[in-house]
Amino acid sequence: MQKLNQYRVGMYLILHYREIRSEINLLIRKHNFAGALQAVVNHLRVLSADRNIDTLCRHIHFLGTLYNRGNHYVKYMMENLFVRSLAGLKRIYSAEEWTRIEDRLPLSFLEIQKRQQQAIY
Repeated sequence: MQKLNQYRVGMYLILHYREIRSEINLLIRKHNFAGALQAVVNHLRVLSADRNIDTLCRHIHFLGTLYNRGNHYVKYMMENLFVRSLAGLKRIYSAEEWTRIEDRLPLSFLEIQKRQQQAIY
């Protein structure tokens, strides 16, 4: 199976995130993959404000799929932009809500999050 590069991942993001499609499209056309990921993170924060946990988890699961299929650069960027943003999302939710979300996180993201927390301490 061929690994996805940042441009192919960008196309998947454009198709999946209808609400911010034009923003992601503009950023991908400018070769700004980091900006496209940041747009997705911002969108997830908006979903968090609405307390729509099922939709949030569906979007995170989709990102996990892209992470697993991505090449080294895609994985590096997602680790440094998206997985680090999970700590910010965690502060938005109550402990019970976050436990529900964490139970549905892809294993790869949980492992990365654990590694990042160990590196801090």
